[in-house]
Amino acid sequence: MNTLVSFGIICISEFSLSYFFHRITPPENASKKESLDFQSLVKGWIERLFLVIALYFNYPHALTVFSALKLGTRLKRDDRAHDETRFNNFYLIGNFVSVMAAMLYTQLLIQVPE
Repeated sequence: MNTLVSFGIICISEFSLSYFFHRITPPENASKKESLDFQSLVKGWIERLFLVIALYFNYPHALTVFSALKLGTRLKRDDRAHDETRFNNFYLIGNFVSVMAAMLYTQLLIQVPE
């Protein structure tokens, strides 16, 4: 598989992930639900790019750095336990999907002949 096809697959996957994340956004974020939040999309793309680069160059411990950064930026301080549980579930699923996508992209890029 050549480089152009690999990047095409990654681009299509990223647009699919963007739509998926938009659809599973909790109702509490209803204002964002009406249209795509471009800032969140770009952050997700940068996060997955970081993960792909780290995994491609065989730095799996970067996953720990990624997890610590995500945890530090997403500590939710809310007294409403139900809303917090929904947020945590959404956040956990989103991060798992993002990390899995980065791993798949890495494997795809590794398969590209030099």
